[in-house]
Amino acid sequence: MRSFKATMKAKLKRIYKYLAVAAVIFVLDRFGVFTHLFELEYDTHFQYPMEGDVLKYAQARKNKQSHIEDGSEEVPNPINLYNYTFLHERQCDVVEAKKPQLTLLIKSALGNVQRRDAIRRTWGYEQRPDVHIRRVFLMGTSSNTFLMDAIDHEAREFGDVVQADFIDSYFNNTIKTMMGFKWVVERCPRAHYYMFVDDDYYVSMKNVLRFIAHPALYPENAISLNSMWEKKASNEHEKLYGGFVFQTRPLRQKFSKWLVTLKEYPFNRWPPYVTAGAFILSRSALTDLYYVSQYTKHFRFDDIYLGFVALKARINLTHCGNFHFYRPRYSGPDSYRFVVASHEFADTSEMERIWNECRSSNYA
Repeated sequence: MRSFKATMKAKLKRIYKYLAVAAVIFVLDRFGVFTHLFELEYDTHFQYPMEGDVLKYAQARKNKQSHIEDGSEEVPNPINLYNYTFLHERQCDVVEAKKPQLTLLIKSALGNVQRRDAIRRTWGYEQRPDVHIRRVFLMGTSSNTFLMDAIDHEAREFGDVVQADFIDSYFNNTIKTMMGFKWVVERCPRAHYYMFVDDDYYVSMKNVLRFIAHPALYPENAISLNSMWEKKASNEHEKLYGGFVFQTRPLRQKFSKWLVTLKEYPFNRWPPYVTAGAFILSRSALTDLYYVSQYTKHFRFDDIYLGFVALKARINLTHCGNFHFYRPRYSGPDSYRFVVASHEFADTSEMERIWNECRSSNYA
């Protein structure tokens, strides 16, 4: 009897040990630890379709050429066209003026009416004396007819909606962004700079202008501004792509909203990318990115996708720590003196209050 009990005790001990090992393996697998073991080294193996020097094809397509300039190669057909139809478009009315001309492309969900109204009253207000602003709200569609009717009414009332016929959802943000690019290239190509920004952001237009004036020096240059504008506006070839620059690893956790499988992307790092919540492009950079995107395979995360495109377009990214993905603590206007843009302002009344306080201190 005693021998039987000892045998059972030993068996149970082994079972518990196997269960513990299985539990550890399960947890490690769920957290993607084993997936990381099979990743390829980014620095030595990175490639992303379409492979090769696609910039020359993009430039030829931009110039409406069927062959590369030296005639040695025919321009291949694009692999990625966002052929959606615009349901609402703002008419572009950029004027000839020495003051800077900036177009805001605000990515918004259909139901975020209060956010759009708050932006129209604050940082998206168009009658500023220091900059010629035109704003548009980028949106997709919904099966909800009430929402669609409300957007039709809003577009007629304000004339600032750019809506295309794709489903408006989180994983269609790349489509939303690229339809914004398409609208710019086809309908509004004359502004000097373009700022893409989500509708839950605080933005200081004053600091946007100061950043654009001296991107590499901001905020050290934050006092000087006006002397640079005429010179900047005349630089047709500036390739500015600025914001908060990351280079991170793909998330392999199987429970994550942002899970990326090895089949989708086998490398251990992303290329450098600018967080998509707020970024600024010069006209020339935007145009190059648009045409190179036609030779770059679609990816569902818009910031990562534009990182692929920028790499292929040979456009350097300009990092600025004053584009905040995580909201900095607010303790009065001086604490936001150099903030260009900040995420995490879903509360519109709070955003308006802070923006008005900063504007009164000449920081917005």
